[in-house]
Amino acid sequence: MDTSNSSPDNTKARPGGGQTPTPETPVIGTLTYLISPGYVQSWSPVRAMCELIANALDEDPSAHVAWADGVLTIADEGPGIPEEGLILGESFKTDEQIGQFGEGKKIGCLVLARTPQVGAIRFETVGYGFTPTVERERLLGGQLPSRSEAGAEILVYHVHRNERREGTVITIECPKDLADEAIGRFRTLTEPGYTPPWTTGVCVLDREPGRVWIGGVLVSTVPGFLASYDLPLTDKGLQNRDRTVIEAGALREAVRAILATSEDQAVIDRFATHVLAGGKLREQEQFFTSVYQPRARAAWRTWARAHLSDKTYYTSPGNEEAALDLQDMQYTQITAAGLAQHQQRAFMDLLGVHVARVKQQRHYTTRNKTTWVPDRDLTAQQRAVLNNAVELVRRAVGPFALDRVRAYSDSEESPCAQGFYDPRTGDVAVHIDLLDSRKALLATLVHEAAHRVGHRGGGPWPPIPDYGDRTRGFENLLSEFVAVLLDHAAGTGKLPDLADAPDDTPGQPVRGSGADDPAVPAIRRDLARLLADQLPHALAAKQFTDVKDLVFSTAVPPGYWRTLTRPRPAGYRQSRSSRGRAWDYDRVALLAEAIGIHPPVVWLAYNLCEGPILGGQQRPGPWRKRMRDATARACADLDALGGAYAAQVPALRNLANGTTPARFGDDTWHAPAHTLIALERQRLNLDAQTPA
Repeated sequence: MDTSNSSPDNTKARPGGGQTPTPETPVIGTLTYLISPGYVQSWSPVRAMCELIANALDEDPSAHVAWADGVLTIADEGPGIPEEGLILGESFKTDEQIGQFGEGKKIGCLVLARTPQVGAIRFETVGYGFTPTVERERLLGGQLPSRSEAGAEILVYHVHRNERREGTVITIECPKDLADEAIGRFRTLTEPGYTPPWTTGVCVLDREPGRVWIGGVLVSTVPGFLASYDLPLTDKGLQNRDRTVIEAGALREAVRAILATSEDQAVIDRFATHVLAGGKLREQEQFFTSVYQPRARAAWRTWARAHLSDKTYYTSPGNEEAALDLQDMQYTQITAAGLAQHQQRAFMDLLGVHVARVKQQRHYTTRNKTTWVPDRDLTAQQRAVLNNAVELVRRAVGPFALDRVRAYSDSEESPCAQGFYDPRTGDVAVHIDLLDSRKALLATLVHEAAHRVGHRGGGPWPPIPDYGDRTRGFENLLSEFVAVLLDHAAGTGKLPDLADAPDDTPGQPVRGSGADDPAVPAIRRDLARLLADQLPHALAAKQFTDVKDLVFSTAVPPGYWRTLTRPRPAGYRQSRSSRGRAWDYDRVALLAEAIGIHPPVVWLAYNLCEGPILGGQQRPGPWRKRMRDATARACADLDALGGAYAAQVPALRNLANGTTPARFGDDTWHAPAHTLIALERQRLNLDAQTPA
């Protein structure tokens, strides 16, 4: 760059139109930049205007940008352009500003000054102004050797004095279509109330799909995108120096982060509807395997409950026969044909839709949807028919063929052959009407015995994976049962005597609820009772069909609810993973909100007694960091609730930092959690109907 106190002819025309300052302008001098004629040839005049607009918005978010009478005006009320702003590569931009490299204004002036469609360009800033022009000439008048006669372009700033005291005004003579296109690239100029994203960015649905902004400035357009995306300004380092391209891997990670954390029902609806209709997604938008956050997963379940039937399944290779069985039971198949198999599994998991075989097995093992007929309500004849039929099947197949057989009058199981097998308990159920027909009863018992033996094995038959209806393994086993019966008939002509049941298969003992187990801390038992008392109100208020529907709506693993309502002693751990605990605050919070209880109350009531435990042993002093952090989060939520809830925070913090001892065998330090439980019962009016 060269500077001079003497100016060239002040009325000299510049290439591309426009004039340099007139002789009456108080000229300071000129600033010159030697530029290769091929430099930034890829830049369009719109891109150059965007750079000047971005600089104005960096200085003043309320900058005025408008086109009128053939002139684009860019005006801000910032501190003006300092000397450093005229130096190529000098930048003092922060992460909160659009600029980055210190080149935008200089390159923008170069591109506009060399563009024939653009007229005069004028800058008026604090204390001075300048008009950029482009000239072309050989260096030192051509005295230096050259490979061509093209010479160099010289960007010249014709600098003059003014009396301006604040702000900068830029005027550019240009066609309206160029100005409109430049303005349209800035969301802050076209969307009233726009606020740049500050975290992972946002998914934009109300603009043309495929646009990618950074801090509200359009960077690129990606054909085939289902939505548009606005990345935070902290991601401006992902773009190239021309701010026209974002590195492919970085764009993929940024877009997936936006979508994977979104709880917006409109975003979920856009993608779920598209995928279920068989639509495909660009690789950058295939985010389903990345959705981990509990609240984001819960938002997907909310959409599924509103748009899908609970009798819905999807299929995959190897599930065709199970799908046929479900179709017979009026289940609806949904597909995601545009996704790869692993993405399809993740997508269906977000919706809570099971693959056909799993759905089929869950259908046949559904609890609490059967009206059982107690044995005492059977007539003597019905009881005799049932016992005789069970004995015949055991004699024919083996004592392992049937264990407990129960009669029912009504069931939502849609059982095959008037009965069903429960793999969870090993029980077989038959409809009470079968007790009036010995032949029909025997047919059903043999059918269900094949399910049971296929599942559990017995005698000469090992367990098989495909023991459900319409599976090859089940059909083969049923055929072998028939062969056994024919062998008995062709041999002795009678069934063998029934052997005694093996001694190693005793009935399962009945275990009392954790809410009544004295080994469980009293605070956990109180929480279980609070949840049980509030559950009917939550089901009615939020129109959940049952507790399974409530838990399903949160996308929280069902084990969390079982843990909270059937608590274990403090320090209990199962051998695998962390089952038996309800540790994750977000998941507990989702369940608490679904049932209508304040989240910190539920989390503290269950986990407070775990505070001093480390590695299964009591640990004196401050609690481990993870426990302290989670307790601090619960305390922050209690502070937000205020009143008597916030009053428990000091005691809780003293426990976490070790100021208040927490000893086993002395549960008095659980008092803050007990107080919170009492406050919730009072708020929810759960004890109002207790007799006086």
